[in-house]
Amino acid sequence: MLLTTRRTSLIYFCLAGMEAAWLTPLWLLMYRPPVPLGLTYAGILAILLAWTVALELLSRTGLESPAYDSAALGLMALTSALIVVTALGQTRLPARQAFAAIFGFAGGFPPTLAFVVGNLILWQRATSATSRAIGFFEVGVSFRLGLLLLVAGAAFRSNVFKLDLTPLLWVYFGLGLTAVAVAQIHEKAADAQSAGAPLPPRRLAQLLATVALTVAGMALLSAGFTPAGIRRVLGWLDPLWRVLEFLLLGILWLLGLILNPILEWLVRQLTAILRNSEIDVSGLQAPQLGATEPQDILPWLPPWVKTTLTSAAIALAITIAVLLVLGFLVLYLEKSRRAKARDEGELEAIEALTFGGGILRRGLRALRNATRLVRRYGVGRGLLAAISVQNIYANLCRLARQRGCGRPPAQPPDIYLSILGRAFPGQDERLGRITAAYMRVHYGEHSVALAELAGLRADYHAIRETEPESTLDSQNRVMEKP
Repeated sequence: MLLTTRRTSLIYFCLAGMEAAWLTPLWLLMYRPPVPLGLTYAGILAILLAWTVALELLSRTGLESPAYDSAALGLMALTSALIVVTALGQTRLPARQAFAAIFGFAGGFPPTLAFVVGNLILWQRATSATSRAIGFFEVGVSFRLGLLLLVAGAAFRSNVFKLDLTPLLWVYFGLGLTAVAVAQIHEKAADAQSAGAPLPPRRLAQLLATVALTVAGMALLSAGFTPAGIRRVLGWLDPLWRVLEFLLLGILWLLGLILNPILEWLVRQLTAILRNSEIDVSGLQAPQLGATEPQDILPWLPPWVKTTLTSAAIALAITIAVLLVLGFLVLYLEKSRRAKARDEGELEAIEALTFGGGILRRGLRALRNATRLVRRYGVGRGLLAAISVQNIYANLCRLARQRGCGRPPAQPPDIYLSILGRAFPGQDERLGRITAAYMRVHYGEHSVALAELAGLRADYHAIRETEPESTLDSQNRVMEKP
């Protein structure tokens, strides 16, 4: 909790800040204090932290139920009584008027009753915090549930009472993202048998900077994602629209230039067909390019019919031309993609055979890893033990890959442990010790003792002698045959 390890305290502090964020709109529904929103949130958070620390200190006294429950209820009653005495002590009202001042709803929610209800709610949340799990899943559930409560309360308060509570949302996101990230680190460190030390200053600064940049980016996007902001952005892109307009008009002009001979040919064909019909088309002539006066091809048709036919023919020709161009582009891109995929496959095969292209990358990765180990363990036995543990785990992964159980690059070692169990059946205990030692060395800051290193080497040699699962199954089937 708040008085345990510093990493755990950071998680509980973030969770308390998240609860204070979604409790603030509920408190403002009961009472509107004459102070800024930030001071209201800070006051609720301070009281919630104080009650949580009080309950934690009470739990350390060793009291058992019902003594512990009676003490907690007594603290709740005492603080509520102090609130009532403080609120009514200066007025010196008679009992009946004091009762009306506490429970009278004629002028809205009574302030004294609002303070008492808020105090009891904070005590309840503090009590819940004393038994809260801080795993990655539990913190994620708290984050989602609190976000729903904050959005619902803030939306109701903003729409009914016209109060902007958006700053609480950014505070909630910042604390929530920090809590989720530290909970994940805490869970991984627990699996690696870490002592629970806080994050190194550099990593903590990186984490906080990442959260701050994420929340700031969200705030900027939300501030600009308005009708006025969208119109402003579109106005900035006005030169681009002008260029696109010029390009589209140029493309249409080129299409007209290309389709003009086709349309002239269609007119000649129609004229030839009409000459063989019973309709007199002796006066019809094909239009000449460059003519100053356009000639009427079909004078016997109504003007609206000729206009419709001309527009339909032009639209049909343009549509066909566009479809042909698009079809050509699609076929060309598909052919290029297949050729690129085939070339990449050949290059990967060549690299796998010649071990080329990845030597420099592997060398840089090894150098970076060695630098990190030297910074953690210095130059001495601790460094040699850490390098030995990493080599043991790397050889173990190489043997598993040869047996068809390779480790994906982004898969954590604790998740990969079950796959190692399939590659080396019956060696779960030894595999668990090697994986835990590797995670402690690679992710933590605790070295491996020489006696433990000797045991890990013995485990590795025992695992190497394990037959693959397919071999064991085939031997068992042979032995079962009569």
